[in-house]
Amino acid sequence: MNAVELEVQPREAKKRNRAKASRAAGRVPGVVYGGGDNQLVEVDNKAFERIMHSASSDTVLLDLKLGEVNRLALVQEVQHHPVSRKTLHIDFREVKPEQKVIVSLPTVPTGEAVGVKNGGGTLEHVLRYIKVRGTPAVLPESIEVEVADLDIGQVLHVGDLQTPEGVELLANSSNPVISISKPRVEIQEEDVADEATEEGEEVTEGGATKDPGEGASE
Repeated sequence: MNAVELEVQPREAKKRNRAKASRAAGRVPGVVYGGGDNQLVEVDNKAFERIMHSASSDTVLLDLKLGEVNRLALVQEVQHHPVSRKTLHIDFREVKPEQKVIVSLPTVPTGEAVGVKNGGGTLEHVLRYIKVRGTPAVLPESIEVEVADLDIGQVLHVGDLQTPEGVELLANSSNPVISISKPRVEIQEEDVADEATEEGEEVTEGGATKDPGEGASE
């Protein structure tokens, strides 16, 4: 996983007026923790949002540039205003290059499933994110899922996924990731056929099938 450089500025201990002034100037308060003493910082909101919008997921590795010091960190939590959705505060978790971390990565289907291409089936993306463990150097941006060989009725599970060396999947190996379902028209036709069968038969209390007209008075 490549680290994206982001310049941050130190900020003073929590002062309400200073935080308001920073936001008014387009800066967002934050904190860097995990490397010993917590470091209070502020970042340019537009620069931060550009990075997050271009990322494939919320798991973003940053190279925080604080003056002459660089600190490797993950975006741990972003607080937003409930109405405007503006960024209010950012938590950065410092990590070491050799430190194994647990993150949630998106699963990305690649290829076109044969059951979709030739059979008209529907690809069901069941597990969109999966937790993994590894060092920042080996973690990918996402987990690619090859689906080309999947036919209708087949399911690809966590245990079928391929990951880079050093990356450990933390989900149950039997959990489904991708499945190929029947064409919706075919499913609807089966439902109609089942309903017709049920309406054409009446089951008596004894369990025998009875014709709807049988037993009518003459």
